[in-house]
Amino acid sequence: MSGTVGDALRRVPDALDELVALVESARAMPLSSSCVLPREEALDLLDELRAALPPALEDAREVMAAREELLGQARDRRDRITTEAREEADRVLAAARDAADRTLADARATAVRMVSADGVRRAAEAEARGILQAAEDRARRLRADADAYADERLAVLEDTLARLLGTVERGRDLLSRSEIAGAGGIGDAGGIGVPDAGE
Repeated sequence: MSGTVGDALRRVPDALDELVALVESARAMPLSSSCVLPREEALDLLDELRAALPPALEDAREVMAAREELLGQARDRRDRITTEAREEADRVLAAARDAADRTLADARATAVRMVSADGVRRAAEAEARGILQAAEDRARRLRADADAYADERLAVLEDTLARLLGTVERGRDLLSRSEIAGAGGIGDAGGIGVPDAGE
């Protein structure tokens, strides 16, 4: 919000107070509920209100549009981070499985070559099982690391969205208060009888 518009918006409550005071202190017409207002003062206050509210409302609309754009960007970023984390986890897991398959194939080939010696064969099979178990454990750790990375990035994104939502709510609150003040001021002015000087 520009400084000029901000100053004008801050002037709105004062202008409304002055307009109310002007009506309350207006001279009553005999045998009537009407009153005589200083036309120039009332019109000046109404012009001031009319000039202040449209820029403030336009600024509020811009804030809401910016909010929608930022939320869209945040959703896109969240989706992109989640997709990248899942793809990375899948790549790591696939690589670990390939390594485990190759290791197991090597261990089996070695065991087949050594089948003539029963004790050596059993040792080779045990070693192959150990290698396979180690590969599977590594694959699980890598998947857990990838999940933890994705969770960390999503937590950062959640914090960013929470701050953004707080900013948007404050903007909407300001807009709501501006619209209520504007509607109340115009409604009051519409109900005031302002007779011509000749009446």
